[in-house]
Amino acid sequence: MKLFALLLSLTLMASCAHVRSVSQTSIPTNKSKPVSAKVKNNVIFLFNFSTTYLNDLTSQLQKSCPDARVEGILTKDVVITYFPIIFYQEEITAEGFCVK
Repeated sequence: MKLFALLLSLTLMASCAHVRSVSQTSIPTNKSKPVSAKVKNNVIFLFNFSTTYLNDLTSQLQKSCPDARVEGILTKDVVITYFPIIFYQEEITAEGFCVK
């Protein structure tokens, strides 16, 4: 019984990270000014209480490249599980190049 309780507690306390998706647009020839943005969202008991955090990603990229456009955008959706089912964090990053 103690062995089962130990194995169960170790399983619940295990953490891991994995990339769920990656996407990229066409890469420009001028790569002199790289820009990046990152947003995070915490999920508790599989309930996602906020879905508007992705809007901040776009505004961060626009602020880092105010008078031009961002091309060659690479986005990554990483899920970091701290306690399975209880708590995990989504981290979305976007990297690109500011082109005038």
